[in-house]
Amino acid sequence: MFAASAVPPPERATPPGEPSPGGEWRHVRILLAIIAALAILATLHLARGLLIPIAMALFIAMLFTPVVNRLTRWRVPRVLAAGSILLVLLGTVGAIVDTTIDPAREWLDRAPSVLKEVERKMRPLQRFALQLDTVAAHAERVADGSEAGKPATGPVPTRRGTLLMQTPAVLVTIVGTFFLTFFLLAWGPSLLAKIAGGVNHPRADRALRIVESAQQEIGHYLGTIAIINVCLGLATAGITAAFGLPTPALWGVLAATLNFIPYAGSAVTLVVVTIVALLTQEGVGPAIGVALSYLAIATIEGQLVQPLAVGRRLSLSPLLLFLALWIWGWLWGVAGMLLATPMLLALKALACQVPGMEGIARILSPSSASRVQSAADRLRRRPAPVRPSG
Repeated sequence: MFAASAVPPPERATPPGEPSPGGEWRHVRILLAIIAALAILATLHLARGLLIPIAMALFIAMLFTPVVNRLTRWRVPRVLAAGSILLVLLGTVGAIVDTTIDPAREWLDRAPSVLKEVERKMRPLQRFALQLDTVAAHAERVADGSEAGKPATGPVPTRRGTLLMQTPAVLVTIVGTFFLTFFLLAWGPSLLAKIAGGVNHPRADRALRIVESAQQEIGHYLGTIAIINVCLGLATAGITAAFGLPTPALWGVLAATLNFIPYAGSAVTLVVVTIVALLTQEGVGPAIGVALSYLAIATIEGQLVQPLAVGRRLSLSPLLLFLALWIWGWLWGVAGMLLATPMLLALKALACQVPGMEGIARILSPSSASRVQSAADRLRRRPAPVRPSG
């Protein structure tokens, strides 16, 4: 007798017009993924009061973990090292705030009159813009046959006392972030080691090594960026002092702090120092000089110093970084924009360490676009297949 054939029976063909079961499940999975993403976004937004201090504490802990590790190698107890670093950090921040709080309050009080002063300094450009607006309005009346309504003008309402009303909540957030950072620096590594030892599995030890390696890499990266931002702040203070702007220390602190936010931070600092130069100096020459000088040092910092100092391993795609800034700024405000870059860095560092996640690392890298473009160019240069003549 002949042996039975090992060929599996053919699958039942789906009749025309009837949806396949796989297609239905695929649509269900896509719908569930969309619902899960919306639920995560809503949770992040609604729980921002709880999550922002935790994320800020993780960011500061990663920033100062290399320093704590260095002190522990010098036989300093970890608790003492963490407490000393945070006390030095708290004293430095307190000194900076004490130096800049009075000038900052003065500029905030002058905020209602800032626009009037800028308008007076920029009156020639305003006249030119008014002429263009008149021509455009005339063209619109000719095209539509009706007169355009005049825009309503009036004083801009100001809100005072908002900062004082929110001060208790801000203080609670700062105190909570401080103590959580101390606990992470002092007992975070030992807690991870205990978790890995309690699981007692080779994968747990491997995961612990991956987390520690990624944490050290991110810590060194953020530490380098912090030093670069401090140097940028000192250079900004020197430029504003050279052009005669008041309170140069305030603008240096502003530049160093906002430079942790890519693109948007430098743009805001440029606008602020330009407006201050317009308000405090005669003519537009000093304002142009301040703007060009800051633009030059910011370009050198972003295009030359930072790539040479931090390398290309943890560099990020500008498009994804801008999208992350937009999304996290919408979810958590300024704190989200400050934390967007560290969170992307953490994701890329883990992707570089974990086998099988190389695709995520390539997507987050700025060179992925060039690779895709080169692949598209190769496909376009490939000769078309020759069809046999019928």
